[in-house]
Amino acid sequence: VDEVHERDVNTDLLLALLRSSLDENPDLRVVLMSATGDNQRLAEYFGGCPIVKVPGFMHPVKDRYLEDVMQEMGRSAKFQNRVEEGSDEAAPDLDLVADVIEHIDRHGEPGAVLCFLPGWQDIKIVQQKLEEKPHFSPGSQMIVPLVHSSLSVADQQVVFQRPQAGQRKIVLTTNIAETSITIDDIVHVVDTGTHKEQNYDQRTKVSCLDTVWISRSNVTQRKGRAGRCQPGQAYHLFPRKQLETMTPFPVPEILRTPLESLVLQAKIHSPNCKKCVILFLLEKFKMFYFNAKIVTKYLNPLVAALKKPIIISLLGITVLGTALGSNNANIEDLLTHLRSIVPVCIFQKICSANLFKRKPEHFGKMIKAKEELSGSSYSDYLVFSRAILGWRKVQHEGARRERDDYLDKYTLSRGSLRFINGLISQFSDNLQEAQLVSRASECQRQTSIYNEHSNQDELLKAVLLAGLYPNLVQVKKGIVTKGGRFRPNNLALRSLSGPVLLHRSSVNRGKEDLPSRWLTFFSAVKSNGNVFIRDSSAVHPLALLLLTDCDISETVNGDMVEVSFPGRSLVRCEVPLQTWDLLWDLRTSIQTMLYRNFNNPSNANVSQDGSLISLLVELLNNTESNPFVEVSGTESEVD
Repeated sequence: VDEVHERDVNTDLLLALLRSSLDENPDLRVVLMSATGDNQRLAEYFGGCPIVKVPGFMHPVKDRYLEDVMQEMGRSAKFQNRVEEGSDEAAPDLDLVADVIEHIDRHGEPGAVLCFLPGWQDIKIVQQKLEEKPHFSPGSQMIVPLVHSSLSVADQQVVFQRPQAGQRKIVLTTNIAETSITIDDIVHVVDTGTHKEQNYDQRTKVSCLDTVWISRSNVTQRKGRAGRCQPGQAYHLFPRKQLETMTPFPVPEILRTPLESLVLQAKIHSPNCKKCVILFLLEKFKMFYFNAKIVTKYLNPLVAALKKPIIISLLGITVLGTALGSNNANIEDLLTHLRSIVPVCIFQKICSANLFKRKPEHFGKMIKAKEELSGSSYSDYLVFSRAILGWRKVQHEGARRERDDYLDKYTLSRGSLRFINGLISQFSDNLQEAQLVSRASECQRQTSIYNEHSNQDELLKAVLLAGLYPNLVQVKKGIVTKGGRFRPNNLALRSLSGPVLLHRSSVNRGKEDLPSRWLTFFSAVKSNGNVFIRDSSAVHPLALLLLTDCDISETVNGDMVEVSFPGRSLVRCEVPLQTWDLLWDLRTSIQTMLYRNFNNPSNANVSQDGSLISLLVELLNNTESNPFVEVSGTESEVD
C-alpha cells in the first residue's frame, strides 16, 4: 500500500481491513510505503512490525523561505512585519505568487516551475496574472494548469511534455502533484504552504472546504518534487516561524469529515453483513489513536452518520434503525408503503458518484440539460431520477447510437450511471430481505403495485423531505443589500445554521417564483465564508405537517391555529382551526399506517392503505402552497 501518509478515508479503512485480515491469515504479507509518514505509529498499529528504511537518492534542493525570497527580490523592508509576525491567515498572496514566478523566470536557472496553490480558483487567477504581465508575452512560456477533477486525461498529459526551445514550463497545481505524479524536468518549486481541506462542523452539520496551512510532512513532499531528477530550488512563501507552528503530519481525513459515504461504501461492498461492518472496524481501527479524546472525536461523526434516516434507509437494515432509536420511517419504507419504489435511485445518487460530467467546458450544457429534465419540479433530485430512468430506458430499447446521443445530450457520466444501476439492484434485494416486498424484481417493474405512484412528483418530494428532515431551508422574499437597498423580489435563504446560498449548478438557483417557502437538501458546504447548498428540492407545506415525525406546537388564535415545530424556528404556519383538525387526523392515520407496515409488513391493509395514499397524493397535487401571502400587513403562510 503506497503513500499511506496521506491518511485519506479510503486508505485508513483499508488499513483497518488489512489489520483484521492479518488476525485470520497470519501468512499474509503487508508492505506499507511512505516517504514522510508517521512510521512509528503505523508500526505500533500493526503490532510492532519492523520498519525497513530503503536507501534512496534525492538530489539536493535549496530551501528559501519568505524572508529569503523577499530579500532576494529586494522587498525585505516592505514585508518585514509580515515575516516577523507570521500569520494565522492561510490565504495565499496571489500577486506575490505571480511575482515570484516572474522572478524565477528572469533570474533562475533553466528548468520547469511547479507551483502549489490551494484550489482551482487560485490557479485561474495566477494564470491570468502571469499572462497579463509584459514579461510573459503570448506564447512566450508554457503555462499549464493541473487539477485532477477538472481536466481530462489528455489535458493532464500536457504537463509531461517538454517546452519548446526558449520557453519555460510553468505548472500551476493543487496538492495532487505532491505524490500522485512525477514531472521529471521540475527544477523550481513554489510552495504557498496551503491547501484546501474539508472539515465537518458537528454543531451546524456543515462541511467546510477551508484553505488551511499544510503539515511539515507536506512541505517535505512538495520540496522533494524539485529533487527527483536533478538539483533544485524550493521557494516557500511563508516564514520559517510559520514552519515551526505547522503540525508534523496531516490530520487524518476520517477525523474531520462526515462519514455517511464511508458507511455506505462498507455496506455496498459487504451487502450480506447484518451489522454494519464499520462498527466492527471501529474496534480494530481506534487503536491508531492512542489519545482518548481523539477516539471520541472519531466516534461522534460515525454515530451521527449512522443515525441519519437516509443512511438507515440506504443501508437497508431495519434492525439498525430500531437499535439507534430512530422513530422516523426510513425512506425505503416510505417509498415502499407509498408505492413509489423506482425513484429510490434519487437517494442512491445523493451519496454516490457525480452523475454529470465535471469538465468546466461542459458546465453550461449541463445547466441546460438539468433545466430540461427538471421541468416544473423545482427539484435537483427529480432531475437525477429522470436522467437515470431515461438512461435505463434507452439502454433497454435504444440502439448504441441512441444511448451515446442520450449521454451526450445530458452530459451524463457513463461510469456513474452504471454504478448507480448496480445500486438499484442491490437495494431491491435489501427491500426483499427486510420483507418489505415479496420479490426484488417487483421493485423495478414500472407496472408493479409498489410503483403505483412513482410518477407523482409532489409525493416523491414529500418522501424526500421525510428522510432528510431537519435539513430544511426557509425562503423569504425581500432582502436588504449591503448598500442598504431593499430588493422586494429577491429571495433570502436560511437554514438552522444560518444564511445559505444555492450552488450555481442547482436548478433552483436564481428562481424568484419558487412554489414553496421551504426547500430540503442533503448536505451543506462552506467555502470562502459562504454556506452553499448544492442540491435542493421544493417542499410542499402539507408534507411538513403530515410526513415529518417531530413534535408540533399549536397556538389557537380565534378561528386560526399557529402551527410551529419547537426548536425549529424555520417552520411556522397558520391554518384555520377546522382545517387543522382534519390535517391532524390525516397525519395520525398516515403515521399509524407506516408504523404498522414498518413493524409487520404482512399485516398491511392494501385497500385501506391505497385509499389513504391516494388522498395524500390528491392533497399534495391540488392544494396551493401560497408561499407569499400578505395578511394584515405581515407576511405569513396560509394553507
